[in-house]
Amino acid sequence: MSKTHKIELSTRRNILDAFLITKISWYGNLDQTNFLGRLFDLSSLPSTDHRYQTAQKDIWKHTTLNDDWPDEWVFTDSRFNLLHVPDQTFLDFLCLTIHPTVRDNQEQVITLLEIYNNNISKHRFEIIKTGDIAGRPIFSFREIITAPQAVFSPRKEKRLGLIVGCANYTYATPLGNPNNDANAIANSLQELGFEVIKIIDPTQKDLKVAIDDFGEKLKDYHVGLYFFAGHGVQIKGLNYVIPIDANLKSERMVEYDCVDANRVLSHMEESKCSVNIVILDACRDNPFERSWSRGTGQRGLATMNAPTGSLIGYATSPGKTASDGVGANGLYTESLLSHISEKGTSITSMFQKVRLEVISKSKDEQLPWESTSLTADFFFNP
Repeated sequence: MSKTHKIELSTRRNILDAFLITKISWYGNLDQTNFLGRLFDLSSLPSTDHRYQTAQKDIWKHTTLNDDWPDEWVFTDSRFNLLHVPDQTFLDFLCLTIHPTVRDNQEQVITLLEIYNNNISKHRFEIIKTGDIAGRPIFSFREIITAPQAVFSPRKEKRLGLIVGCANYTYATPLGNPNNDANAIANSLQELGFEVIKIIDPTQKDLKVAIDDFGEKLKDYHVGLYFFAGHGVQIKGLNYVIPIDANLKSERMVEYDCVDANRVLSHMEESKCSVNIVILDACRDNPFERSWSRGTGQRGLATMNAPTGSLIGYATSPGKTASDGVGANGLYTESLLSHISEKGTSITSMFQKVRLEVISKSKDEQLPWESTSLTADFFFNP
């Protein structure tokens, strides 16, 4: 295994490019000499600077003392040859970037782990948690030896989507984009073989009825998708989407005036669909919190557990808020629309592309997130 080269050059480039796009340093909290010294014998490698004899000295000089090399220098340095080293060395490098002694930012760890696994899975590798150090996870790689997973095809499966947009709030300032987002997503899904139920500006009663009807109908389908654009809020760790007639004069009114996001997940789990997808572009600032006697201290949405065979996509990371956008669509939905119809792109790769695009366009202010327990590859457009 140590001499194999199953991981293609294009895959390695995609992973290394992700460091540049996300602006996450590959060496984390360590200096670059210390990081590389954990994988390579720097004292035995030559220097590229004639003033020094070993790699250890010239790397320390240029990355720590002078800091005159760009971070990406290591990706093309022939001494380390990361684009062409055996798979084991490349995977060891990736595992080290998320080791707790290297990186203590858990949001970065989760982001990098997802990028790695989304890319290397097609070569039958995965990086998994294998232990803990002081309560922090450590990771190793393994080769996937099970039979290839089934690929879902729209020619054989029945797809049903419930698309919701809430923009014209009665007791809060209207939002500019959610209804545009819902209409555009509905159109795209119809082109991709989904039967679509669309509801615009529902009241709480309308939304609950629509979700319950969707859940009952979903039992006869293979793929279910729920998309919500509008306001959302987390209270005591639970996520609620806010219908247009909600009048949230206090935090305790959320439970009575809003709709628990788990309502649709419960229906999906009961339906026994092969694939269930929930997309929540509902992480905008809570417009009602200003009038509450005390703030919740919880911004954005909380992470929800994805039932087996499902994926939950959030417009931004847990506890953060997302932009409503300045164009016809919100930033997150705009990126979804750009990639959802790409032929031959798996759902995990699609969301990775969305994440990188949103990070870039928001100048690192917004980081889309997914929670997934999918058991097979799914393609919107195989």
